[in-house]
Amino acid sequence: MAQTDSATSKPFRVIIIGAGIVGLSLSHALQLANIDHVVLEKHDKIVSVRGAALIIWPTVARIFDQYGILDKITKTITPVGQEYIRWPDGSLSWHDPTLQYMSNLFQVPSILFDRQALVSHLYEGLPNKSYIHTSRRFERIEHTETGVRVHLADDSVEEGDMVIGADGVHSLVRQLMWDYASKFEPGSIPEKDKEVMRFSEFRGFFGVSTQTDSFGLGPAETHVILGHDNTKLLFTQQGKAYWGITFKDEAHLPEKRAKATEADIEAVAKRFADYPMTDKIKIGDLWKTNTRHGLLTVEEGILGKWHAGRIVLVGDSAHKMTADLGMGANMGIESAVYLCNILHREFGSNSTRHIAIPELANLFAEYQAGRHERASKFVEMSGQVTRMNSYQSYFDRFFVGYVVPYIMPLQRKAFAKSLAMGPKVEYAPTRTINEGAEGWKLGQKKDRNKVWPSYVIVSVTLAASFMYFRS
Repeated sequence: MAQTDSATSKPFRVIIIGAGIVGLSLSHALQLANIDHVVLEKHDKIVSVRGAALIIWPTVARIFDQYGILDKITKTITPVGQEYIRWPDGSLSWHDPTLQYMSNLFQVPSILFDRQALVSHLYEGLPNKSYIHTSRRFERIEHTETGVRVHLADDSVEEGDMVIGADGVHSLVRQLMWDYASKFEPGSIPEKDKEVMRFSEFRGFFGVSTQTDSFGLGPAETHVILGHDNTKLLFTQQGKAYWGITFKDEAHLPEKRAKATEADIEAVAKRFADYPMTDKIKIGDLWKTNTRHGLLTVEEGILGKWHAGRIVLVGDSAHKMTADLGMGANMGIESAVYLCNILHREFGSNSTRHIAIPELANLFAEYQAGRHERASKFVEMSGQVTRMNSYQSYFDRFFVGYVVPYIMPLQRKAFAKSLAMGPKVEYAPTRTINEGAEGWKLGQKKDRNKVWPSYVIVSVTLAASFMYFRS
């Protein structure tokens, strides 16, 4: 029988698979909780190659403040000054000051910067880097009577009490979790979970380019470019242009995805070279000065079950969304913190406590229950934004171009409330964030039930309109 509420000389230990943004965030939170753990990364370096840039919304900025890295991040970025929505030909449609609005409301700088830079800040800002192990590719997870044993490719073994799969959308941990559930918890995994992220409706082509005077771009601005079966993003920061195009391409939905080759990427670059990004530059212009690029499938969806046995999923391995709302990394970090709050409550003051699978499953279920609805709504909204911006119907084209500008004040306020409701590290103080700012007050309990209805109203309106216009 597995141990239940037993104390031994060995500490409760967490094994984390993946040292990306979510894995490093988990290490920060667990170190603050004084919970023993190890982070296993298969690559020989701590680096993120999936995507060019990202947005850090106030909720996660507060978490980074608790980690002690926010001030270092803000010193390296220029707050966003201009935000544009553009027609497919690159001409201006309207201004959308969402980032500046959130910055003023929460008194937090608008943070839009290099994805690789974030990984670097998370790693370099760790109190103790010895928890992070590179070149440690894992192969299988073994459940024992009292814990788990993670077997690595070099024949070494890591032992612990639980495994967190922070290994991304193509998670091997997720597959091994399903294998375990099939054998020991039959029927516990919804059948549709195995299809959720199997296929992709969209692909993403992205890059980082050196700015030139001919681009006519400011030092820190954002551009969202609408399109037919595509939507494009362009951000500027520190002399660089971060760009991407999400495009619908049903001819490239293989059952088993192969990594894009340079020839594949060159072909896509040529295909979209003449697509405008502003009224002055096209994708081809950005491609000429690019220093980093990639071509990815854009999976989206959320699992119905995030755990089995001593295994639990966090981030893209459980909930994956499109990029147009800028919430993917933010949701992963939120989920990491939410889980660590539970672990701190249970093991922070009793580091040698060990529990059996049923008790651990209850904690995992609590974590999923506290995160599933929020993550699901952002998966849904991100997909809606991508489909509207890429003109998936005549109604989308009309709605995003002529209706959204007028309802954005309502949406912006509702979005601010949802950000204020996001989790923080419950056992660590903020350092520079002013939680007395107006934005944080929107997350007080008396306002919580007022947040999602405004989203629901718009979502219902959208759904009804989709059904009418597409019928």
